Amino acid sequence: MTKNLIHQFALLSFLVAGISWSVKGDSLFPKVDSIQIVVDNQQLILPGESFQIGITSYYKNGKIRKTVGLTKGKTWWWKYKVEVSGGKIFAGRISVNEELIPSKGKYIDIKAWPRRQPELSKERFLPLNYETKIEYRPTVDFDKAPGGLIKGELLTEFNNGSQRLCTDLRNSRESANFQFSGEGGSWKNGRFTIDPDFTRINEHRSSIIVNSLRNKTVSDTFSVLLDYKHAYKLNFSGSSGAPGLPGMRGSSGSAGNNGYHGQAGHDGEFGSDGPEIGVWTDLYRDSLLNCDLLYVYAQNLWTGEEFRYLINPDGGKLDVSSNGGSGGFGGPGGNGGNGGEGLAGRTWIEKHIEKRTVKKPVTKTVTRKEKKKRTDTEGKEYEVEVDVQVTETVYVDEVIDVEVEVVKQGPGGDGGDGGWGGHGGLGGQGGYGGNITLYFTNDAMPYQYLITARSEGGSGGMHGSGGMGGSGGRGGYGNPNGQSGSGGQSGPSAMGWGDSGRSGQIKISSTEEFFFYVPKEQAMEK
Repeated sequence: MTKNLIHQFALLSFLVAGISWSVKGDSLFPKVDSIQIVVDNQQLILPGESFQIGITSYYKNGKIRKTVGLTKGKTWWWKYKVEVSGGKIFAGRISVNEELIPSKGKYIDIKAWPRRQPELSKERFLPLNYETKIEYRPTVDFDKAPGGLIKGELLTEFNNGSQRLCTDLRNSRESANFQFSGEGGSWKNGRFTIDPDFTRINEHRSSIIVNSLRNKTVSDTFSVLLDYKHAYKLNFSGSSGAPGLPGMRGSSGSAGNNGYHGQAGHDGEFGSDGPEIGVWTDLYRDSLLNCDLLYVYAQNLWTGEEFRYLINPDGGKLDVSSNGGSGGFGGPGGNGGNGGEGLAGRTWIEKHIEKRTVKKPVTKTVTRKEKKKRTDTEGKEYEVEVDVQVTETVYVDEVIDVEVEVVKQGPGGDGGDGGWGGHGGLGGQGGYGGNITLYFTNDAMPYQYLITARSEGGSGGMHGSGGMGGSGGRGGYGNPNGQSGSGGQSGPSAMGWGDSGRSGQIKISSTEEFFFYVPKEQAMEK
């Protein structure tokens, strides 16, 4: 047997032995014996969110392999088939359907198996998580008074013991799973505003109510007992005067004519006066808060609009103002129109005879010496010089008469002068400040320093600037050129501002007691 045949026989024997071993013994590619779906119970399984799962495979040869994502996991997910009822899966991450809210009492169903061994299918039901407790907490200081703004965060606790802190309640992603409402106030854009009208607040208490949408049995109420320690402001102002319209620009002059003058700017309108205001203040003992409060009733005496406040003398106050509106600015004057360009000078053609010397060709015959070769009797060549007649052309000077045309032009027309700019309008006068009368009962009079009043006249409007004069027109082209027109004068400007309005009067007077506090519920019963 040759060496080559020996090698072939040995290779064939090895292959046969290998096939026999793979069939009868442990496989070169051992099959999975069983699988397990792995879920970390500390993860939250919530509608609209996602969580991670894993698969652990146990092989017949005793080996254990895990999917990517688990500790020491190296097996890729494409080796497994996974079906999810109630969500979608991608690379081991399951997104739970949003429609499963509320989530309490609901679950998702997971089925998984090796792609080549569907008989090893495993199924696992995972209950969805839900809140068991929620707590609203303010994050910044706020005034406990009508109009106060409360900004806060939400601490949530779930049935698996996990907690979450929602710090940005303006973000719809954080707040979408909760319902916010209020009593004695309103919720908007992630913040709660205490009702500005204390008459709509029952027993001096405003409340933020938060309900879980994942578990409708869970809610929290953050209640605020008002103390009315707030710096209130009641500000009125007359409307500002409309600004004056600018003057129209002057039209440009036609050829050689002056530009038109710009029109004057219009005066600004007067600012309107601030309204007349009345403020009545009474002191009473509030039994619910166990303290003295000032009841303030204010009215715009021009419109009849009413305003009511409760003020705690220990930290509260009210600033009332009625200022005149600002006068409107004066309109700027219109710019003057530009002067028209001067007309070009008249042109014509003149003819005359001029003598010119030109070169003319002349033909003549001349004699020239040329050398030619000859042969003698003995056959030898020799040169002889002979006369030759030659015709030549030469150029000679000749004087002739030529008719010449010359273009002539008259003087150009002068350009028009630029128009004058219009003068600026005057700024409107500021409106008068409104008169304010403060009324105090005898028991409220000692606290009059807490009610401050201001009445200032509106500032006058700024005077308008004058329009710019138009530029003079350029002189027309000619012989000589026309003179350019003069530039127009700029319009006059009144420097400064219009007169400011006069301040209103502040009066203090006494009044009889007029307020008796009745809680809202008692008032409704009556």
